[in-house]
Amino acid sequence: MNTYIMALGSNMGDSLGILQSAFKRLGEENVHILKASSFYRTKPWGKTDQPDFINAAALVAWEGTAEELMTLFLKIEKEFGRKRDIHWGPRSLDLDLIYSDCVRSETDFLRLPHPYFWERPFVLVPLEEILPDFVYDHETIHHRIESLDGYKDLVKLDKEGKEMSK
Repeated sequence: MNTYIMALGSNMGDSLGILQSAFKRLGEENVHILKASSFYRTKPWGKTDQPDFINAAALVAWEGTAEELMTLFLKIEKEFGRKRDIHWGPRSLDLDLIYSDCVRSETDFLRLPHPYFWERPFVLVPLEEILPDFVYDHETIHHRIESLDGYKDLVKLDKEGKEMSK
């Protein structure tokens, strides 16, 4: 069984409810959630003229291949109404494979590590919560987030979606 880091996001509809339901749905498909971050309200990245996102990260274990896991993610996204009309546009559910210590992939279908994960605070801040000692390319996750000024536009939420006090 391999472990993977995944990222989850939504900015359409009841995003918090969608993400909570997505975690349950993943469990129904034998994706073992080993650790899950809190939820964070984040500014959009890439295409900024859209609503804020709710994002999270999780460390998961999976018995199949990375490609099979990504195929499952795409199936679950579709179940939640995901349409891929606008690159980096609004989405009901986004499930991404981000990283694995054991698996690398450079295919048209799957690039692992995810090519932009080290540039995206909305991935890194939740990831730091579950893996505070994570290092990539000889840089600690905390240093990387600080170098991106990545803490400024994220708000940690409680289980009901209310802002947590700082």
